[in-house]
Amino acid sequence: MLKTLNLRRLSSLFLLFSALAVTWMTTAALAKEKKPPRAPDAVDQLNEADVLGEAYIATRFQFVKFEYDGKKEWENHEYLDGSKTLVIKGIDRSQDHTVVLTPRDSGYEGVSVTLKASDFKRAVLKTKGRTQTITFRAYYKPDFKKVDAPKAEPKPKEGAEGAGK
Repeated sequence: MLKTLNLRRLSSLFLLFSALAVTWMTTAALAKEKKPPRAPDAVDQLNEADVLGEAYIATRFQFVKFEYDGKKEWENHEYLDGSKTLVIKGIDRSQDHTVVLTPRDSGYEGVSVTLKASDFKRAVLKTKGRTQTITFRAYYKPDFKKVDAPKAEPKPKEGAEGAGK
């Protein structure tokens, strides 16, 4: 029987069986890497109502002072674009908020901005990998009104006061 199988057939059969073994091992390894199917009631999605919002307030002034709902200090904020855009983070989107802006430059009066819940729009941020970050942003650009400086009363001349004495 060995005489009937020559060396060429034996080598080709060996190559065939080794190729089948490699294919079988590869499919077995790939089957292990696949995740099991998820249960239909398993919820992995983020509840969008729980995501806090961000308000971008663009001004013409640097480092605008602000009060958020009557609080003089709000730690979760930053300034962008040469410190002329105020970004207030961590805003609860379920209710309206009031922000009072006061420019540091004299000659302008403060402005009150109402952050409405309907103003926040969904935004998907680009991140590394396949993960996506969802945030809600609102954009505002208030106009500050110029205040007329009080006119100084004309000072009487020194010569006129001294002549009366």
